[in-house]
Amino acid sequence: MSTPAGPGTPPPPPPYPPTPPRTDPPRWAWWVGGIAIPLVGILVTVAFGGKDSGPVAAPAPGTVDSATQPASPSPSGTPSSKEPEPPAPSDEAPSASASASASPAADLTAPDGYAKALSTMWGLAPVPCTQHEQQLIDLDDGTSRTEDENNGAVQEPGGAELLYWPDTCTGLGDYQLRALPNTRVGLLRVDAPKSFDSCRAAAGTGFGALALSERNDREDRGFVEGAALCSVTDKGTVAMAVIEHISGDAVDDVSVSGPLHVWAATP
Repeated sequence: MSTPAGPGTPPPPPPYPPTPPRTDPPRWAWWVGGIAIPLVGILVTVAFGGKDSGPVAAPAPGTVDSATQPASPSPSGTPSSKEPEPPAPSDEAPSASASASASPAADLTAPDGYAKALSTMWGLAPVPCTQHEQQLIDLDDGTSRTEDENNGAVQEPGGAELLYWPDTCTGLGDYQLRALPNTRVGLLRVDAPKSFDSCRAAAGTGFGALALSERNDREDRGFVEGAALCSVTDKGTVAMAVIEHISGDAVDDVSVSGPLHVWAATP
């Protein structure tokens, strides 16, 4: 029993209300929720999203290796959209100097009063000077003959226009070429038109002795591959002897060959 309070004694304080029960979820519940909620989201996505995956974005152009991508067959008669690559520039293009020195193609058109041009070959083929031979060339048809060498003198021209003879016969290349007296022969330079008119005009310029073994002399005179010797012969024929090939040097006597085009005068 409680002892009654005496007079003047204050009453005791009322008791504290009881503490309400804890309502926060325990810590383990937070861990379970953190795992369960994402798992439910995945299951929902699989269950409902698998029926219609929606449009798929096209890959960006150029992301697929063209070497491994099979070519799409194109309809018959439809050209492929892929453009062929242009060929790589060649490193073997002719140089500007070679193009500038190229001989123009021959124009064999015959004018009135002349027959259609006939084409054959001509050449200079020296023998050792110790054989004492000189060569005479007839530009009417390209034929040549030899006779005994006599220091450049000719016993019987026989209609020839050119003489090729050994000058000193010292054992080195010393053959010289010249037009025979009383003939019309001239040099048509490499860059001049190769035609009837230009050849007939060049024939009146004359052609003096030239040491073919001296390359510098040949080049200074214009006796080079692509040029031509032109003549109006004793028969009235216009002849163009093209210098197509030159071989030999200061030691070996020089040989020359090429095509011969002739326009014969008609009656």
